[in-house]
Amino acid sequence: MFDEDDDEEFPFAEPDPEERWGNPEEDLVSIPKQEVPEVENPADRLPDASEADPEVQLAFWTAVVYANVALFGVSFGLMLIGFRGQWRWGGGAVLVGLLAGIRVYQTYRSFRNRDRDGDDSDLDSS
Repeated sequence: MFDEDDDEEFPFAEPDPEERWGNPEEDLVSIPKQEVPEVENPADRLPDASEADPEVQLAFWTAVVYANVALFGVSFGLMLIGFRGQWRWGGGAVLVGLLAGIRVYQTYRSFRNRDRDGDDSDLDSS
């Protein structure tokens, strides 16, 4: 029983399922290479961020921070209320988020109206 050659095929042996696809490494060699055209990076044409007006940068980043606090506060507060029933902590987080949302709106409005109160003579000198 143990003296038999291992080269014999067993009548119950399953066929190799990968034989029907052949050797994919050899088949892919015949695919021709495609040349990729050179494309200009549009980010190269953008101005440097340090050239922006510091007042604009301050208003932008202030609004971003307030918006993140607003989103986190409202969503976290609603999850505390909904999943855990913690009305005091959840209500406080929602209140903080709503107040931060109001500050985002105030920051936006004050930035938008900053030139209306001042002298507009520099805008007309183009």
